[in-house]
Amino acid sequence: MPEKVRFSFDDANMARSVSLEEDLTSSSVGSWRIRRVVPLFSVMEKKDVVSGRKVFDEMPMRNSVTWNAMITGYCSQSKKAKDCAFEALLLFKDMLVDVCGVKLTDTTMVCFLLTSSQLGVLESGACVHGYIEQTIYMPENDLFVGTGLVDMYSKCGCLDSALSIFRCMKDKNVLTWTAIVTGLAIHGRGKEAIRFLDLMRVCGVKPNAVTLTSLFSACCHAGLVEEGLGLFDNMKSKWDLEPNIQHYGCIVDLLGRAGHLNEAYKFIMGMPVKPDAILWQSLLSACKRSWRCRDG
Repeated sequence: MPEKVRFSFDDANMARSVSLEEDLTSSSVGSWRIRRVVPLFSVMEKKDVVSGRKVFDEMPMRNSVTWNAMITGYCSQSKKAKDCAFEALLLFKDMLVDVCGVKLTDTTMVCFLLTSSQLGVLESGACVHGYIEQTIYMPENDLFVGTGLVDMYSKCGCLDSALSIFRCMKDKNVLTWTAIVTGLAIHGRGKEAIRFLDLMRVCGVKPNAVTLTSLFSACCHAGLVEEGLGLFDNMKSKWDLEPNIQHYGCIVDLLGRAGHLNEAYKFIMGMPVKPDAILWQSLLSACKRSWRCRDG
């Protein structure tokens, strides 16, 4: 795997990005292409996807470098993520019929799996999985492609397929484990998600902040109050992780959904960080649910 390739997750969402240095030093990129590619990368690094698309559309010829840059740019947008993911999907389809015959790279495939995950479009994700199996003999042996497949299938409602790919993967990192734990949380399988945390420890993989957020969410939706509080209490001592505002919010939601409103309020008042509006809204929603249950 190229040394210049960087990998990043944002809130458990995956994207593979390609460094400009790697692409511009490739022998396949001529000087005229460099003059075209540099402006595209310049605006995409600023996450200006509108200007980036304008530069992209004005290019007389495109190769995998420019296609990857544009698709990755769409996938990395935090604002209007759904709209940008849909644009990436359309761009991906255009790439397949491009007259230059550009072939998909593993970078593009991982980006497209992310897009399918964001949109929840199983058919598109399954199609690229088929393409991957034709081009990569054992896709589960590619750490980041395999993780992308786990993430896509779990978020598109096919948890069994995600678990099957996860178990077939020889190498797994914290991103892979987080993807499957998130999938279990989405599908309400809280106890199984906690068991996966124990497996992580056995395999020598340390969870990160996103992993714990997914685990708290799993406990919340499964009503596992004691388990969730135990995880929170052990964050610092066991995993050397400082709770952030999202983790505090998960605990408030966990207590509120279980009807422990006084405990939730006391938890908020004892927090070492200032509670935000979302956290208070979570408690207020729990109070409303409790009042409706009493009136009903």
